[in-house]
Amino acid sequence: FRFLADYFSGPELQRILGSSVDVYSTWARNAGLPITIEEMVDGGKLMWIGPKRTDKMLLYCHGGAYIFAVQIFTISFWRYIQVELEKRGLNVGIAIMSYSLVPVSQFPTPLWQTSRAINHLLTVENVKPSNLVLVGDSAGGNLVSQVLSSMLHPLFSPPIIPSGTQLRGAYMMSPWISLTGVYENQPLRSFTENDHCDIIGKESLLAWGRTVLSGAPNPFTTDFPYLEPIKAPADWYAHLPDVVDRVFVSTGGAECLRDADEILFREKIKPYHEKCEYYEMEGGVHNDPFFDFQVAEGPLGGKRQGLTPRVLEWV
Repeated sequence: FRFLADYFSGPELQRILGSSVDVYSTWARNAGLPITIEEMVDGGKLMWIGPKRTDKMLLYCHGGAYIFAVQIFTISFWRYIQVELEKRGLNVGIAIMSYSLVPVSQFPTPLWQTSRAINHLLTVENVKPSNLVLVGDSAGGNLVSQVLSSMLHPLFSPPIIPSGTQLRGAYMMSPWISLTGVYENQPLRSFTENDHCDIIGKESLLAWGRTVLSGAPNPFTTDFPYLEPIKAPADWYAHLPDVVDRVFVSTGGAECLRDADEILFREKIKPYHEKCEYYEMEGGVHNDPFFDFQVAEGPLGGKRQGLTPRVLEWV
């Protein structure tokens, strides 16, 4: 994975990794599950993992630097969570949010499409906000933070997600919430300290960050807190409990984004939200739990099993 990230350009990786629809369809066929894709009017798609259920559900925002498609092993992770919940008598629907990627779209298109999808679930599918959990990894974690930011500080007029909505929960795994690797005019230490051991290196993260920021309108002024929330005003999340009941942020001790993720939690979220959790996986790399499902069919033993059960319990 590190080799791919270091030696191939964004367009080359898009070609290698495929489209989200193709990846999801291949996964579903191999898993013997239905292929259920709902087209939204604005280009976004909801791709359902297993049976479509809307009584209790998770909306999964996939990672990939807003450049790359969802990957098979990440879908397998959430299918594992779904099956484990079924064993406990909890039937939870999970939909993947497929949003338009660079260079077809730039910020705020993924936010617009995800907000429209949430509105669709709430108003058309009649999902209760108290039964909807928003989850995302890496850029998907960034997208989760964008949704929460836009619920607190509406970017679109009128707001797409109905005013007064309080989601059940929001989970961000290794969220990509520092696109520049800088905080308070100082480089984040973990970008250099963990560059040799993470599965995505500093240079790739910064190059992809420049790509995303270069396509955003006025990225360093009014829109900046949405893309890089660790640089948002101190009280940006002051009313976060009004829009989401529970928040969980996790990171890896050996990943470049570690310090950024900790800053997001401890300085931006925790001061204003009592029902929030943070977990740093010892020795964990970026999106660490997913890679168990690239090489195995479930969590591996020992310390590396630590985060997956915690995610399951939180959900």
